[in-house]
Amino acid sequence: MRVSTALVALMMTATVLFIPSSIAEAQNDGSTQTISSSETWTSDGTLDGDVIVSNGGVLTIDSEINVATGSTITVQQGGNLILNGQLNAVESNNEIYMEVYQNTILEPYFNGLIDSGTLRVNMAKEYFTSMEVYVLVGGENQTWTGQDYLDFSVNFDDTSVNVGFEGFWQFPVWVDSIQAFDSNGAIYTLDADEWNHNNGVLKTEEGQASFSINVEGDLTSSGATISDADITCSGVCIFDNSTLSWSAPINVNDGAIITMETSTMNGSRTYEDIIVHDTATINFDADSMVGTGGPTDMWIRLLSQRVITTNLKDAPTSVHFEGLGYQGSNGDLMLDSNGAIDLGQNTNPTVSKYLRMTEWVDSTGTLHQESGMIMITLNGGNSVWNGDYSITLDPAPTTPTHVANIALPYVVIDKIVPEDTQGTVDKGLGVMLTVSNTGNADVETNIRCYEGDDEADMVTIFVSLAAGESKDIPALWYANSSGAKSINCRAIVPSFFNTLAEDLTSQSNIESELVSFKEAEDREDTPIILYSAIVIVIIIATILFTRASAKKMNAVEEKDYQTDGIHEASEEISTE
Repeated sequence: MRVSTALVALMMTATVLFIPSSIAEAQNDGSTQTISSSETWTSDGTLDGDVIVSNGGVLTIDSEINVATGSTITVQQGGNLILNGQLNAVESNNEIYMEVYQNTILEPYFNGLIDSGTLRVNMAKEYFTSMEVYVLVGGENQTWTGQDYLDFSVNFDDTSVNVGFEGFWQFPVWVDSIQAFDSNGAIYTLDADEWNHNNGVLKTEEGQASFSINVEGDLTSSGATISDADITCSGVCIFDNSTLSWSAPINVNDGAIITMETSTMNGSRTYEDIIVHDTATINFDADSMVGTGGPTDMWIRLLSQRVITTNLKDAPTSVHFEGLGYQGSNGDLMLDSNGAIDLGQNTNPTVSKYLRMTEWVDSTGTLHQESGMIMITLNGGNSVWNGDYSITLDPAPTTPTHVANIALPYVVIDKIVPEDTQGTVDKGLGVMLTVSNTGNADVETNIRCYEGDDEADMVTIFVSLAAGESKDIPALWYANSSGAKSINCRAIVPSFFNTLAEDLTSQSNIESELVSFKEAEDREDTPIILYSAIVIVIIIATILFTRASAKKMNAVEEKDYQTDGIHEASEEISTE
């Protein structure tokens, strides 16, 4: 029994001895290392390969790690990377320059140099004749017209030398390096990232990082140094008392959180140190942060798109905007065939980017926000459907997508009631229409009625309805043939509203009850009317005949009276 126990113990000991122990250091053989538990790197070394901090893993770096080009560090969800040391690129992929502007001041300092000599400013950009660039050193002012360098005579007194720039230029002006030549011919060189400056920006020719850090979990950088890294934060990233050189911009993806305080960012591959995408959260202490400077913003919020969708479908709709984005752009566009628009789209990528920037902190630490306004208007007719079918978004939405519902009318023919169930062809029959607007906007529209699919002989009806209002509208219906007929009526929506029309009026036709129309001679009351007309004619004829006879008799009597007078006069004359 004791022998068996001893044998088991020996086997367990051997097993433990032969279990490979995890190496708590960076690998330099190009392999992939996955960290799923807690691990700390305390020894300086070189990382060549890929490191994955998986769910539940914690990697703490307290040492100085030189990272080979193309290497990656990925922190998966649930993983944690703690940086207290350094992550520096083995080599930079880019030549570093400083872009200068009007009133830029460079302050090169050559430690311990006390002598008279020459200060050389080495330039790195092409010259364009439209530019006027002046370089000032001490009391000397020289014009740069494309030379590789400008030389100035100076006295070095172990202090920094001010190199100023003035003038006007539309294209980048870059300084490659600044050199000092002492009286003995010794040469001292400072690269663009080795002097202090005011209103200058470190730039690279290609703008490519040496290695990448992709954080989907948590990253805490406290007192750390990171150089030449491409940093993407999709989780929670905290930078405190850290220095990031050529590791900007940091991209903070939608939904992520980044905190920046008491840290310094030197050099950015873009004109931004941090790009906050869409609805990501940034906690930024502008008072304690030092950024790249110059026109480079400390951080910007950049939307992936600026899409506004509406309920207007494919109706012609104008979009007017003012004060949009980084440049406060104004313009007029149209909704697409789906009733939507992306205000961040533009054939010019730079303009598109500016339109999608909604807030930013400039190099002085001042927060700016766009003051945009958007008006969306359905283009109606001249006399009907010309109400205020629009919406004003003020301030403009600052999210990637936004839904805007424009208040519209909705016209319904509730009832069509003829005044009788019988009618006469070509004789007007009264009809009462009940029309309602159940929508949320006022409307003025024409209404037409139809006998089946054929337009009825009726005057086009005009009606004005407020939102929620109903009206009874009288009309006359003229049937052109006999038979049992009914009418249906509908609001006439402009044809250019396209498929939006179905959202503006009821598509189901309301039919009136049947009306029996007959020709006039077919009516049952025709004999009565005819007899009445004959009686009236007889009466009128009798009256006319009586009047004519009376006039004739009066005329005869008058004639006899006149004849008697003549005879009497003749007799009197004869007697005399």
